[in-house]
Amino acid sequence: MDRHEMIERVGKEYFTYNIENGEFSYVQEAGSRYLLDSAVGFRPLHFKLDLRFEKDDVVVLIETKQQFTEKDEKQLNDYLKSEKALHKSKKIIAILANTSNDKIKVWKDQVDDEHLLPNETVLDKMDHYVNLFKINKQNDREKVLKNTYDLNELLHKMDIDERLRSQFVGTSLLYLKELIKKIGATKIDDVLKQTLDDIWKVMDGKQLRAAIEST
Repeated sequence: MDRHEMIERVGKEYFTYNIENGEFSYVQEAGSRYLLDSAVGFRPLHFKLDLRFEKDDVVVLIETKQQFTEKDEKQLNDYLKSEKALHKSKKIIAILANTSNDKIKVWKDQVDDEHLLPNETVLDKMDHYVNLFKINKQNDREKVLKNTYDLNELLHKMDIDERLRSQFVGTSLLYLKELIKKIGATKIDDVLKQTLDDIWKVMDGKQLRAAIEST
């Protein structure tokens, strides 16, 4: 599948570029190489993405190769890191796509084994990639029930009165929601978990209770 076919398939109305040859330069987007490096936190080796599509809060990044290999994943990851640094609120689908055939490899939010989407084997329309994030918001009933049971057991062991548990959990969640908002995080991932851990490590019980109470 060539470049033109990919644009038509995903949707040319969502195709975004900022340099003459139709590529998307993150240096151009940031304003300079220095500003890009500062935003990302390191110096990306690659900053000119082949194809970028955007609809609402979802962005699709496509890097084309005649025949992509594992080493090309690092290049795609550079683009993803730049996208995240410059557009913090965007949800990202990252794709490696062959021009010699229809083979693709797709990731959601991060380019690693955990976020690989093995069932995505054919390049699709933009609406499909938007829906991938909507599907993710649906609760897994069994998982919710198990987590609720585990939480209830934990509160029981901590001698939290059964009549107060719902209020206790609700208040704690409000505090957590407000804290995440202040941090500026847009999703729950390992980076956010580590950030929260770092904050709570330097707080004693009295300080933590005061923070929850103020919320």
